[in-house]
Amino acid sequence: MAIKLEEQSVKILIIGAGVGGLCAAKTYLELAPESNVVLLDAKRTLGGVWAAESCYDGLKTNNLLGSYEFTDFPLDEKYGVKPGQHIPGITLHKYFTDFAEHYDIARRIQLNTRVFEAEKLETGGWKILAQRVNVDGSTTDIRYTCEKLIVSTGLSSTPNPICIPGQQDFDKIIVPHGELTQHSPALIKDPAIETVTVLGGSKTGYDCVHLFASEGKKVEWIIRKSGAGPVWMTEGYVTLGPFRIMLERLATTRFLTWFSPCIWGDADGFGGVRKFLNRTRLGRYLMHNFWEKLRWDVVDGNGYRKDPALAGLEPDERWRNTDLNDNEKKLTMPSMFWTARVGILNYTTDIHQYLRSGQVTIHRKDISHLSEAGTIHFADETNVQTDALIAITGWKLASTIKYKPDGLDASIGIPSANHTADEKTFWHNLDSKADAEIFRQFPYLRQAPKKELPLQQPVSPFRLYRGIAPPGLTAQGDHSLIFLKMVASTSNMIVAEMQALWAYAYLEGKLDINKKDVYWQTALLSRFGKRRYPCGFGAWYPEFVYDSIPYADMLLQDLGLGGRRKTSMLKEMFEGYTIHDYFGVRREWHKLQLQKKLA
Repeated sequence: MAIKLEEQSVKILIIGAGVGGLCAAKTYLELAPESNVVLLDAKRTLGGVWAAESCYDGLKTNNLLGSYEFTDFPLDEKYGVKPGQHIPGITLHKYFTDFAEHYDIARRIQLNTRVFEAEKLETGGWKILAQRVNVDGSTTDIRYTCEKLIVSTGLSSTPNPICIPGQQDFDKIIVPHGELTQHSPALIKDPAIETVTVLGGSKTGYDCVHLFASEGKKVEWIIRKSGAGPVWMTEGYVTLGPFRIMLERLATTRFLTWFSPCIWGDADGFGGVRKFLNRTRLGRYLMHNFWEKLRWDVVDGNGYRKDPALAGLEPDERWRNTDLNDNEKKLTMPSMFWTARVGILNYTTDIHQYLRSGQVTIHRKDISHLSEAGTIHFADETNVQTDALIAITGWKLASTIKYKPDGLDASIGIPSANHTADEKTFWHNLDSKADAEIFRQFPYLRQAPKKELPLQQPVSPFRLYRGIAPPGLTAQGDHSLIFLKMVASTSNMIVAEMQALWAYAYLEGKLDINKKDVYWQTALLSRFGKRRYPCGFGAWYPEFVYDSIPYADMLLQDLGLGGRRKTSMLKEMFEGYTIHDYFGVRREWHKLQLQKKLA
């Protein structure tokens, strides 16, 4: 049978039709309407992690109504979500679909199309090899050529495989978390499924536990002793003195961002305040106690120390830096300061009540192996039996796209095991200098916990200029490739829109970049993640909660725009930023470009 082959030539090719890809397409079509833009996505529907096939019943965002939407396309009450409510996943998918239709993006999206290879052409541009799964199940190979390539596959697109000894003998269903939408309705309805085991203490683990417990299933919840442990979970609102504040607004309030050491923090123009908090003993004392207050509010509010059934959900003390003396160790108690792994208790019923009643049981143990009769064996020689196992395996860091010529993946800044000896030496030396600079500016970070999260693939970290551009190409003046949303942040929409505008300016050659400074800035950003968020994934990719607004400031500063968007200094310091504060920023930048032409 002959292999079907198609060829397409486009100007802008976007891989990924999630938040980042949709935002990039909207930005290009607004600023350069004549652009030939095509988006590719391997899923059946658009939306990335919010594609329809990923949205099972009960899945909601951590975000409340009004905080997860584009600047000029409101997700309002017509979607059935009321103020103060979290947005259901399937509602967000519908919103993204409407957005794509409204801005003429939908017809440009080619779904069921997986990219396998991206080759940098000597003549300029890129050649992309992909395969489309057709309606009848047949496949078509497609060769694309493009001038500019935008990769927006995100950090949560390819699950790690399930690798548990004995799983071939396990005679019960094992469901990867990526297939939960497909399997959960049958598991819930089947009366033979009385006990469901959930493996994983991430926010997804919480979601799975609540899903099955709320449907009356007995849940065995395994949070590996050798793994990352449970995430910090809190209510959507926190109390600070007499004020009750939405957590996501708190994280985007400048006043709070000052209490988070940040290597790009001075971009907000409040360098004096940051220097006091980080470079003086009194400032560090105030900063430490601020975060301790937040920690104890969560511990006390969730009742971790009040009820033995909940004790297993408190992030544990093994993250302490054992190299320190007893007084210094107090600074490395498990705290939300050291991690970006923070989730919201966005459930319709109290998930903790299922633990108090005994319907959900926590096991802080490592699995040794699986065996027949649905038996899960632990390393301490105990075991439990289950009717189904939901395995939350995390996501692959290594790219599923092969970049050519060989060795290009290492040089463009994405995770790779292909670095040459010279490249390893280059980055080792630069990383050491970056560490020294980070510790000079932020002495508090020297006391960080030593232990890092286990990583299945021995790969290098993401090393992208501004978390977006490949440093090797950028330093050579080649602006044909960028990566969007390779950043984990709770302020998704702010990061997506600011990155998309910065990426447009970069790809079109409208940014003034100091080529000699590219590698240094890349190293600072990369190593900052490792030193600032050691109890998360900051060692491998940019991950931040409290640093999103200064990050937006930095990108806007590169674009020649001001980061301060509030109407008064009081609001600038104490009112949380939302995506709506950036309304009109693309038009503002476009107007600035016209003025430069006329000057």
